[in-house]
Amino acid sequence: MWLMALFTFREAWRKKVALIAGALTLAFLILYGTGLHFITRDMVNTANPAASYFAMMQAVTLFVLGIYLASFLAAGLAVLAAVGSIAGEIENGTLYTLAVRPLSRRDLLLGKFLGLAAMLVIYAALFFLALAGLVYWQTGLVIPGLVPSLGLFILEPLVLLAVTMLGTTRLSTLGNGVLAFALYALAVVGGMMEQIGALIENTATVYTGVITSLILPADAVYRRLVATVVDRLPAGNGQDIPRLINPQSMLGPFGSQSTPSDWMLLYTLVYIVILLAAAVYVFNRRDV
Repeated sequence: MWLMALFTFREAWRKKVALIAGALTLAFLILYGTGLHFITRDMVNTANPAASYFAMMQAVTLFVLGIYLASFLAAGLAVLAAVGSIAGEIENGTLYTLAVRPLSRRDLLLGKFLGLAAMLVIYAALFFLALAGLVYWQTGLVIPGLVPSLGLFILEPLVLLAVTMLGTTRLSTLGNGVLAFALYALAVVGGMMEQIGALIENTATVYTGVITSLILPADAVYRRLVATVVDRLPAGNGQDIPRLINPQSMLGPFGSQSTPSDWMLLYTLVYIVILLAAAVYVFNRRDV
């Protein structure tokens, strides 16, 4: 299994999808950094406590928007890297040379998952730290809760990876890709609905978002990341305006007005394990 994981890790970096994702990520960072440069020139920067608080919230908003868009790139890489990891091998006929004893189907599948997961962890970590570095460079803001936020950002693509690994054991490469992206779109739209519902105090809309999070908890992980950052911001001192302001409401639908609990994080981890167990079960029973 570990040799398969190492082989998959090496192959993942050589694939065109990884090169394309790297190029897109670099282009995104250049555009994001350029936008930060011109936006921060006009940011409030005075000794007034309230003005300083709003300047800090502007910097946090820019970071949150960057993370929101970066999540799409990380999710896309996760899906495209794994979409044909089993189905593609079957379609090309190369699986028959890989799935031989003593390498069991379970070791083959889990090895591929671990190799792709290692690639995604490195990619997501570098991406997140680059965004945080750009924000610090342009605004001077050290992202609160940097380490737990980094862990949550890494967790997002792993959820998509687990979903795609299950799909590739049964569906064709094209069908698996369509399903994975459709589920991710459903989770993103549901997350937006949940936050809007929390802002307008519409319980039914909030529950709709919760249901989509249970189907695919990727967006819930993003919302918890935002809460991890915002909840660690320094509060107002009681003599200025910020004490009366909910910082999450300033982020609108990109914030975490309805914050996922620790139970949702536990559910996400169990979700990944269950999907991998299901993938092993389905792959073992599939006639190839």
